[in-house]
Amino acid sequence: MIKQSLVSAAAIAMAMVAVPAFAAGNVAAGATIVTSKCVGCHGSTGAGDGPELQMLNVTNPPIPWTNKAQMSQLNDDYLSKIINGGGGSVGKSPLMPPFKGKLSDQQISDVIAYIRSLAK
Repeated sequence: MIKQSLVSAAAIAMAMVAVPAFAAGNVAAGATIVTSKCVGCHGSTGAGDGPELQMLNVTNPPIPWTNKAQMSQLNDDYLSKIINGGGGSVGKSPLMPPFKGKLSDQQISDVIAYIRSLAK
């Protein structure tokens, strides 16, 4: 019983230490990634007004990253899921590609940090 309790306590402690990757994102690194991969749709300021949206005829445009009220309703898990799995993974436009395997966990953390910085 004591051994099982110690194992359970160790598992809980490890889970508490396992902070999600997005907790320590680098805003400057995220800006570089967004500039190279996201501005076509999300726009140069994150307002969701990129030039490719009109060409793609997107009916479900991205939420403006600059809208603090809307962005505060999206937790980091959601942002990580949409970046990893693409728009279709969260019921948004399937035209947003998934970046799982194209961006590391740290790069996704960096993108989230940058996105969050725009809504302040």
